[in-house]
Amino acid sequence: MKRLFFYLIFFALSWVSVQAQVPADALRFSSLDVLGTARTIGVGGGIGALGADFSVMSTNPAGLAAFRRSEFTVTPSFSLNNTEATLDNSGNSTAVQKNKVAFSLNNLGLVFSKQGRNPNWKTSNIAIGLNRIASFNQTFTYRGESTGSYIDFFQEASIDLAPSELSNFTTGLAFDTEAIYDIDDDLFYETDVELNENALLYKEQTIRRRGGINELSLAFAGNFKERLMIGVSLGFPILSYTEEKIYNEEDRADEVPAYVDMQFNENLTTTGSGVNLKLGLIYRLSQMIRLGAAIHTPTNYGTLVDNFETSMQHNYIDIDGNNQFFESASPTDQGEFEYQLKTPWRFIGSAGFIIKRSGFITGEVEYLKYSGAKFDLTNTDNSQGTIDFQDNLNSEIASIYQSAINLRVGGEFALKIFRFRAGVTLSGTPYADNYIRDNPNIKGIGETTTTYALGFGVRQQRYFLDFAFRLSDQESTFSPYTVSDVYPQNSVTTNSLRNNLLFTFGYKF
Repeated sequence: MKRLFFYLIFFALSWVSVQAQVPADALRFSSLDVLGTARTIGVGGGIGALGADFSVMSTNPAGLAAFRRSEFTVTPSFSLNNTEATLDNSGNSTAVQKNKVAFSLNNLGLVFSKQGRNPNWKTSNIAIGLNRIASFNQTFTYRGESTGSYIDFFQEASIDLAPSELSNFTTGLAFDTEAIYDIDDDLFYETDVELNENALLYKEQTIRRRGGINELSLAFAGNFKERLMIGVSLGFPILSYTEEKIYNEEDRADEVPAYVDMQFNENLTTTGSGVNLKLGLIYRLSQMIRLGAAIHTPTNYGTLVDNFETSMQHNYIDIDGNNQFFESASPTDQGEFEYQLKTPWRFIGSAGFIIKRSGFITGEVEYLKYSGAKFDLTNTDNSQGTIDFQDNLNSEIASIYQSAINLRVGGEFALKIFRFRAGVTLSGTPYADNYIRDNPNIKGIGETTTTYALGFGVRQQRYFLDFAFRLSDQESTFSPYTVSDVYPQNSVTTNSLRNNLLFTFGYKF
């Protein structure tokens, strides 16, 4: 409930802060990107109509019916995320680049293929294994000078609250470290930074994000008369997300009497698991043309658990000229908050064109309604305040986000035992037109994200080796903190260049 109180403060303070924080959780956990095998990545991810690849268990499970032999696959992956962050509205901001190298296991699975006992069913295949469907790894730092202070946020959030009512995670820390103080006991808190509101303060923050979503699936697929393939998979996504923030602020030019510096640290860990169902079919129009369709039910995360902790340091010069340093307990008592999340439905249409023995061209179109994601907070507290906050939060999600279309196109060229692949993915913006129009200064929210991929493979009778490289570039903007009646807000622009290198080993038996 402490983190819920923290959210309520954000919601009461400003429309922007809720949009930038809480609804972003729904978007983050609903934005999936199947990172299965190198073959799938090499053709841009849209291989659902052709199948015979373990990744399709998380996109169109009907493709599993295309396997003629049992198969084991494993895909280790290396990612290099280069993020450049810049403090906006700063004349001397330093663009800082951070390279984050991460290793993950994108795929581990088994497909058991057998001839159907019924002559109409050519194959009856079962698959079990793991696909990585989202990655959150990112690290960046920004630094520069601008007006305003994080302490302004703590001051505004404390209005009309007695010291005993202040949040243990935000305003209470500011009060304990004397960043805010109430001299007249009138519940209106003062700060040292008020003494020169136009002072340029040095700001620096490092943000580290780690984790991902790995989906454990069990699937069944069958091939009917070499014309129709159908499949179903039951998925159990396992979510792990960690975010660490270290914010530093300093009056380097000595423009504010008494104020020296402050540091505010935040650590958030979110864990949980869910369940979903995927239904798919593939119809072979001819030897060359195959059409596919799939429906994904919403993922119901029955229990997501947030563990949240913060700490703060504050340094100032007292009236006698002595340095005063205060530090909160580090870390604070950890707050735990449980809730549920339901992600949107997904609909996928696909087509594949086989070019005799020379290769294939494939494509997918995916539709999902990001605004359909919903939080459920009622299991924690059935009080009217919690229900009102939940309704406001889900209304915010519905107003900020919209339906989006993602397009994946690629192909493969076969030359004897060698395979050469290329693909591109176009991801539509999840943000609603009204939100884009009302927030013209937020970079990247109205843009389509483009991802490019290249792949190479070697195919033998008993085994295969596949390699893939993927590159994407994305720009975004966020506010470290928000204060009402302040324009422009302090904001940070990030440019992220994401590189993925995958290697898949497969063995047929």
